[in-house]
Amino acid sequence: MSTVLVVYGTKTGCTGGIAEKIGDALTAAGAAVSVKPAGEKPDPAGYDAIVVGSGVRAGSWHGFVKEWVASNADALKAKPVAFFTACLTMAVEPEKADEVHAYTDALIEATGVEPLEVGLFAGMNEPKRFGLPERLIMKAMKAPQGDFRDLEAVAEWARAVAPRLGIVESAR
Repeated sequence: MSTVLVVYGTKTGCTGGIAEKIGDALTAAGAAVSVKPAGEKPDPAGYDAIVVGSGVRAGSWHGFVKEWVASNADALKAKPVAFFTACLTMAVEPEKADEVHAYTDALIEATGVEPLEVGLFAGMNEPKRFGLPERLIMKAMKAPQGDFRDLEAVAEWARAVAPRLGIVESAR
């Protein structure tokens, strides 16, 4: 059985929910999965494959997730890896997918970690989850409010990437 570590960074819980859905889908595909926040600094050494994701703040992945990828770059380069990005832009302007992908491209360039796949998912804007400065910025941007995550699309992406991560569908 393949073992997979799903590492994520979130400030509001949005990306954590996406990471959990990815973990559920990979478990259903036959892997033993651990879902951990990057802030816990999980060790990737004991896993066959890694999935790493982050929400976007100010046009960048969360700093602590970027630090985790950079500090584990050698281990990640030796395993199948997939990245995912959660961003409100995917909900309101899906035609800007290249722009959202660029947030991940910067990390790839900085660390040399080449993922097999990059998932781009809509995020959420639930003001009660943000601090005052972020609420003011979102209001000034006229960002729509709501949870725009499509968790079935997340699960579908995870099922599609599973074979590339070395996960073989278990017989049931």
